[in-house]
Amino acid sequence: VGPLGKPTEIKNYGTVVCAGGGVGTAPLLPIVEALKKAGNRVITVIAGRSKELIILEKEMQEYSDEVIIMTDDGSYGEKMFTTQKLEELIQKGEKFDEIVAVGPPIMMKLVCQIAEKYNIPSVASLTAYMIDGTGMCGGCRCKIGGEDKFVCVDGPEFDGALVDWDDLIKRSAYYKEQEAEDRAHVCRLTGGVRYHD
Repeated sequence: VGPLGKPTEIKNYGTVVCAGGGVGTAPLLPIVEALKKAGNRVITVIAGRSKELIILEKEMQEYSDEVIIMTDDGSYGEKMFTTQKLEELIQKGEKFDEIVAVGPPIMMKLVCQIAEKYNIPSVASLTAYMIDGTGMCGGCRCKIGGEDKFVCVDGPEFDGALVDWDDLIKRSAYYKEQEAEDRAHVCRLTGGVRYHD
């Protein structure tokens, strides 16, 4: 299928921070590119647990005025979380006109809370929650500003200050036990080869 949901709102905001965590860096790349081509100053923060999990650094450098790398274990870039770096930049006097976050829900929640704390508009991309793309299955339902929305048709991007992060995180863990069982599954038809690691 082609792109689902509504197009990303791209315009010249001024200075935009684009924060990508883990595989969230992949859907962030076209946003970074479009924001740069619209005339924005783009600061991109890429985060991962370790150096091996940092992706698309070279591609991000092509469209960013600055790329900052963060790793949880300090194996590459700076050893701190995206949220810590973001707050550090703001406290040093950087003025941001928009913050875009794509990644794990807890990272997006904290990034959007920092944006709200400093009165900076934020956008959270909930692309990871899309399932069927029609709004029929309800698997991507989330609460935005107290209303039920479907990521695949109403999103995937929402005002970060309006997302009910606690509900979203709770729903994300709903099938945790079943997912763990699936990862441990050994297929007897393939001679014991495991495909879900």
